[in-house]
Amino acid sequence: MRLMDLYRLAIQEGMAADPRKGPELDRLLERTGKTYDGLQESEREMFDADSLWNPYADSRIVHGDPDTEVRSVMWGIDINTPELLLADRLRERGRRIDAVIGHHPRGRAGASLHQMVHVQENMMESWGVPITAAECIVGPRAWEVMCATHSGNHMQAGDAAALLDIPLMCLHQPADLLAQRFMVSYLQEAAPERIGDLIDALLRLPEYRSMARECNPPEIFVGDRNRRVGEIAVKFAGGTAAPKEMYEHLARAGIGTVVCMHVPQSHIEEARKNHVNLVVASHMASDSLGTNLVADRFDANGIEIIPCSGFIRVRRN
Repeated sequence: MRLMDLYRLAIQEGMAADPRKGPELDRLLERTGKTYDGLQESEREMFDADSLWNPYADSRIVHGDPDTEVRSVMWGIDINTPELLLADRLRERGRRIDAVIGHHPRGRAGASLHQMVHVQENMMESWGVPITAAECIVGPRAWEVMCATHSGNHMQAGDAAALLDIPLMCLHQPADLLAQRFMVSYLQEAAPERIGDLIDALLRLPEYRSMARECNPPEIFVGDRNRRVGEIAVKFAGGTAAPKEMYEHLARAGIGTVVCMHVPQSHIEEARKNHVNLVVASHMASDSLGTNLVADRFDANGIEIIPCSGFIRVRRN
């Protein structure tokens, strides 16, 4: 398959798992097209043309010819210059690596991460928070993320890939959306009554068992094993951590437990104040879960996957 074919496949998989339903995504892309049509020619030079069909600004081909034929990829959670040098060294030793894929965004995808925070508005609506309230608290959080990431050296990995002539792609939001959909379905079927049951259910998944063996298991940040779970909100997608104000709204909506990948200290305090249990499932395990679900689709199309940089490869197809 071509690199572009793999890129489009990943985006399609993400859209199928997106809490924004098909018509809403169609309207989003339509609005993007109208914005593009209204630009001057000089402005179009700076426009991200992929956004006309790809609603995930944090997932892009960072470097490389989209028509590159790909049969084998090296895939990791974080791809930086050392990982690209590793790929180059493996190539020298005879290993076929046609492209490198990272989970966390690099290049213009990293600079655009804040745009993905708005996905959390629809996630909160699905948990019972009015969409208008969700927009009011997510908007400032998106601005906060933009300010925090604005000064980053986003081109570092892309520049290294260009110098080594290695195609590089990052697939962030699609993998997180697939992980979130999987976890929601999995926990609904597991139906944990107590938080201890929820932890045990997570540890039945191989990605989480693997990280537990590395002293990074799912942890209860607020609550204890004997607390009732109540209604569960799984927060894996949306770019990064949600606004801390979310917990007050979730408590009002009847959510008893939040399961997430990672949280800052402020979330622990807000969850405790609003009597919401908080389970942090393990960042690398959760990223590996979503990446595996994308990788399985690539694998089904004959692509060899070489895991690296924290990616725990588990096949489910």
